[in-house]
Amino acid sequence: MSKASGLIVLLNGNDPVVESLSHSLQSLGRETAAVENYQAIGNLCSDPLIQPVVISAENTPVETDSQKEQLQVIAAKYLVIVALSKASLKNVAKYFRLGIADVVFPEAGEEKIKDTLQRIDQRAESRLQKRLYRTELEKTNLELQESLRLLKQDQMAGLEVQKSLMPESPLKFGDYEISHSITPSLYLSGDFVGYNFVLGRYLLFYFADVSGHGASSAFVTVLLRFMIGRVIRRHQLEKDYDALGQAPEGLVEHINNQLLATGLGKHLTLVAGSLDTKSSKLRYVVGAQQPSPILVTEGRAEFLPGKGKPAGIFEDASWVVQEMSLPESFAFILLSDGVFDLIPDKELADKEQTLLSYLATSSDNIDKLKEALSVDKIEDPEDDISVLLLTRGM
Repeated sequence: MSKASGLIVLLNGNDPVVESLSHSLQSLGRETAAVENYQAIGNLCSDPLIQPVVISAENTPVETDSQKEQLQVIAAKYLVIVALSKASLKNVAKYFRLGIADVVFPEAGEEKIKDTLQRIDQRAESRLQKRLYRTELEKTNLELQESLRLLKQDQMAGLEVQKSLMPESPLKFGDYEISHSITPSLYLSGDFVGYNFVLGRYLLFYFADVSGHGASSAFVTVLLRFMIGRVIRRHQLEKDYDALGQAPEGLVEHINNQLLATGLGKHLTLVAGSLDTKSSKLRYVVGAQQPSPILVTEGRAEFLPGKGKPAGIFEDASWVVQEMSLPESFAFILLSDGVFDLIPDKELADKEQTLLSYLATSSDNIDKLKEALSVDKIEDPEDDISVLLLTRGM
């Protein structure tokens, strides 16, 4: 155990009470030194935190606020021991409330004074431990702040990478327009969208929500972007109209196998699809994405059929492609489940019906849709909120 300084400083050593205690301390082999004022104490100690200082209760009244404040300051700096007299017994509680280390009676026997010195050693140990803890805490806080600064830099860089991989919005092709919006809950998002017009005929799109939040989920969105990008580029280079006419058949199976092979323990929900702009035929596949795809026609919104497992969990899983013909005027909407946080209803079924009522007359463009959902009004969303809107004739 760390001990208090071997030297015991006596303030006003010529005071009879202090002088009497000094003789007792010296008889116990403890070195003492007398000083006339508080300012002189610092010249005798190497570490104020563990320096015992004896003061006389008679010469240290604690009646006024200024007297109390002075003693409180000294007690915080040194290990103050108050030498009591019979007249000062009534103030013992006051002294302890002001932070002194201990009290001692000069006429006390040797064993009592030894006990006092032992308690002072314990108090010194406690002070040193607190200082060590505070120093380590300050060091840890500085290291944490630096780590957070670097993390923020990394996340900002990651955000720029994610933004650079996002498609142009809005993107127009003939009568069709497709656009998107992503509002992340953190710097980086686990939501991701992609769409391309291919070979002058096909619109290919996907809408994904990676499990979790932050950097690890965002990195999977980048991986997803390149996985799907390679497939699309191959079909473009080969001008494989047959494969594009069957898209997105086999795509989610491919993503599923790739995710399992990485061993990252990440999975995702998604909707992937293709639109043949010549025949107005829409083909899409749903992998556990909620809410389901929504189609708005003639002022009426409805959920489209389709369900399936998330990708990245089950080996040998398969997904069913849905197919439908689109009318002359429509809005096709994909939303991430973070949108449910914007709807006040408690039950999911009620949220879904409220969502349809919001979108039935507010899906002409991405700005109007976001306004209907109050996407831009929420601060610090709990989950990523993403929207993809495909329209014609709206």
